[in-house]
Amino acid sequence: MAILEEITYLQKAKIQYKAALCLSEKGYINDAISRLYYSFRSLCVYIVGKPEKGKWKHYGLMKKLIITIDLTDKNFLTRKERELIKNFPNLRESADYDLLEIPEEKFKIYLQIVKKVFEFVEKMELKND
Repeated sequence: MAILEEITYLQKAKIQYKAALCLSEKGYINDAISRLYYSFRSLCVYIVGKPEKGKWKHYGLMKKLIITIDLTDKNFLTRKERELIKNFPNLRESADYDLLEIPEEKFKIYLQIVKKVFEFVEKMELKND
């Protein structure tokens, strides 16, 4: 029986991000969006901690991330990016459960947001060093 290696949520986010890129390169956009969402969620947990239990844990985690980023730099996220982040759980649900193909352009928009939050983490870590 193999022992699983423990990783951080940041490492997990990076692995999920790479998986999203691989899926998008192969044209599996809905699956790429789902994987990108979970990369983003892992980033959120890395930044603000695990969410409360219950129905609203995904939405609450997104809001808590926005508040945390705003407390550090009110101008880091645009109003549009904040709205997109709040809607990310809905998009992931549509990607996983609905019978519609989400356009690649939408994936690229969210990809930029996730990249931006990775940059935020890097700035935070540099500040703490």
